[in-house]
Order: sequence, then C-alpha cells, then structure tokens
Amino acid sequence: MGYSFFRGRLLLQVGLAMLSMLALVIVLYRTEWYVTAFCIAALLVLQLYGLVHFVERTNRDITSFIESIRHSDFTQRFPEHAHNATFGHLYRSFNEVSGAFQKIKAEKQAHYLYLQAIVEHVGIGILSFDADGNVMLLNHVAKELLSSPHLTNIRALERTAPQLLEVLQKIGNNEKGLVTLHHQRDQLLLSVHATVLVSQGKSIKIITLHNIQAELEEQEVQTWQKMIRVLTHEIMNSVTPVISLTSTVSSILEEEIAARQEGERISEEALEDIQDGLKTIERRATGMLHFVKNYRRLMRLPLPELQTVSINELLREVHTLLKPDFEKEGVELAVYLPASDISLQADPEQLEQVLINLLKNAKEACTECPDPRVEVLAYGDEQHKYTVRIEVRDNGSGIPDDVLDRLFIPFYTTKKQGSGIGLSLSKQIMRQHGGSIRVNSKAGGPTVFTLQL
Repeated sequence: MGYSFFRGRLLLQVGLAMLSMLALVIVLYRTEWYVTAFCIAALLVLQLYGLVHFVERTNRDITSFIESIRHSDFTQRFPEHAHNATFGHLYRSFNEVSGAFQKIKAEKQAHYLYLQAIVEHVGIGILSFDADGNVMLLNHVAKELLSSPHLTNIRALERTAPQLLEVLQKIGNNEKGLVTLHHQRDQLLLSVHATVLVSQGKSIKIITLHNIQAELEEQEVQTWQKMIRVLTHEIMNSVTPVISLTSTVSSILEEEIAARQEGERISEEALEDIQDGLKTIERRATGMLHFVKNYRRLMRLPLPELQTVSINELLREVHTLLKPDFEKEGVELAVYLPASDISLQADPEQLEQVLINLLKNAKEACTECPDPRVEVLAYGDEQHKYTVRIEVRDNGSGIPDDVLDRLFIPFYTTKKQGSGIGLSLSKQIMRQHGGSIRVNSKAGGPTVFTLQL
C-alpha cells in the first residue's frame, strides 16, 4: 500500500515536471510571452526541487533506518502519523521492523543473563577462550582459582601458572588433565576438562576447573582408616590367640616346675601340650610375618620398566605357562588373539603378573562347574582411545554384590588360603601403566575382568 502511494506521487511529480517543460518550450518558441515563460521556468525549478527533496528524504530515512539496524540501535522511532500518507506507511514499517529486532535483542539479552547466572551459580570454574587465547567467559569460581579477576587472555597466566597455561594450550576435545596450582599460601590440585566447539567459524575451547584437593584428602583419610581397620583386624586375629596360648603354656610350665620341685617327673602329656603350643605360636608368628611382607610388597610396588611389548606374544607365553595347571584341574583355557598384533609400551613382567593372577582366580571360580571354561580375548579399541582391551572370562557362579564392592580392597579375600593382595596389586599395576581394571559379574555368571591399556 505504502509503495503504491510512493510510486503514484513520484509519477505525478515527474509528469507535472514534464508538462511544465513542454509548456516552457512552446511558450519560448511560438510566442513572445517572456513573463509567462519566466513563471513556467520558476515553476519547473520548484517542481524539480520538490522531486529531488522527495527522493532524498526517502533515501535519508532508509539510510537512517539501516544505520540503526547495523549499530543495533532499536530505540529510534519514525512518526507514523506524517502529513504525507506515503511516508506514514514507510515509517510504520520501519517501526515494526525495529520493534521486532528490539524484541529479539531483549530475549537474547535475557537468555544471556540467564545463562550467565547459571554459570556463576555453578560450583566449578568455567573458562572459555578462542584460538588466539582471548578469554570469552570466566565465572567467579575460575577467577578465585586463578587469582585473576580481570583475565583477558590466557597468556597472562604464564607468570602465575605456567603449567596450567601449557595444559590449556595443549589439551584437546574431551580430554582431561591434572594440574598442581599454588593459590596464595595453599596448594590446589585442579582437574581440567576441555570441550572444543566451532561457533560462527571460530574455534572455542571451554574449560572446567575443579579443585579436587579436598576430595583427595578426604579419600586419603578414608583409605588410611580402612587400612588401619584391616591391619588392626589382622593383628588382633593373630595376637589374641597367641597371647591366650602363651598364657596357657606358661601355666603348664609353672605347674610342671612346681611338680619338679616336689620330686615329680615332667609328664609326657604336658611336654606335648607345650610343644604343640609353641608350634602354634610359631605358625601364627610366621603368618604375621607373611602378612607384613605382603603389606610391604603392596606399599612398595616398583615403577614399571617400560619396553615394547607384543600383546600376542605375551598372551602366548601366559597360555603356555598356565596350560598344564589348567589341564590338571580339568579347566579349559582358550586364548583369542587379535588378527593384527598390537604393541605397546609396558612392563611385560608386571602385565604377566596381572594376567596370571586373573587367570588363576578365574580357574578357581569355575572349578566346580560342569564344563569349566576360561577365555581370554584381546582386541584393539580405538573408540575409547585405548590401544588394547584384554578380557578374562569364566563361566563360574559369579561374584555376589557384597563381595563385588570390596573386591579390590587390600587384604580382603574370600579364600581360606588367600592373602587378599592379588587384585589390589593388579589394580595398582594397571594404574601405574595409565590403564584400568574393571569387573562385571552377575549371579550365575559369567564373570569378566577387563584390562584397558
């Protein structure tokens, strides 16, 4: 509608100007009415000025509107009730567009403030920056952890936290890292997790910083408490009967000494009781010595001596070593090797120790089954960024839930002759290799131990 008014007025003014020009030409060439010609010329000039003013006014209004949009200034308003209906429709359209943009901007600002409030409410540090290191987001927790209330570029951390800066620059998408950070007089252990995304053609890295120092200290206290309970339990189980038996032997000796002083002979039965008591005390003392040795072994596990290890060769050696023992117990041992050999940097002796421990446990778990069978499967697993996965399966009766939760606790065992350190040592060895050990079992079996390296 507004465009029709604009076009009609423009055509009218152009038409009037053309008529004035035609009239001026006729008067100049066919008459001598010079005054009339002058008046027509003046009218033509006014018409041309009005036409130019009309077009320039429209251009000015459109330019002003576009500039306000470009600078996100949606406060400018145009008079909708102009004396000219053509401009009234144009101004009304301008105001509607500006109002729509202003609404979008208000919603975007509200959404940004909402997200900002959530980010500030989160109890972990959040930091985001672009490929040049320019900081785009930094919540108050991150500011406190980094002691940088006005961090504009992560390179500013080079003086205060160079180790953290190196991790921030090198860490990739969905990767994690640990950084020790000195915060005023305290020492913090930060867990760093990164997410990389591309927004509007720009690469943005989002970092979460979580101080796990308190959790580690709490876990350390709980570990020490658990270990003290285990040590106390084992020592009490050994010392209490030794004390009782020592008291009994001492009483027998006192009675026999008293009888000897009265001229009686020492009875054979008393000597046998004393001998049995001393042997029992020796056995329990030897058991305590073995317990202490196992404890020292668990606490002083040497660091792995890394070298290139062939997984296929390692599994073949373990199979050759344990096959006679399995055949003697009537348990089938099957080893499935990957089609293409996998090599990695590891300590072959320690890995062999872990596999032997798991295979022996699996053999004992399925010995009572009708068709006892233990399987070893090895394969590459690129999806989870591990070089190799090794699974040890048995078709035993499974592991109860209450035992499953305590399976890797040092000195915990359900075996009569077990030391309770085999799985704990295996877990510690896997951790020192940068891997992990997991168990999956259910009532009725099967049980699967998975090594990830």
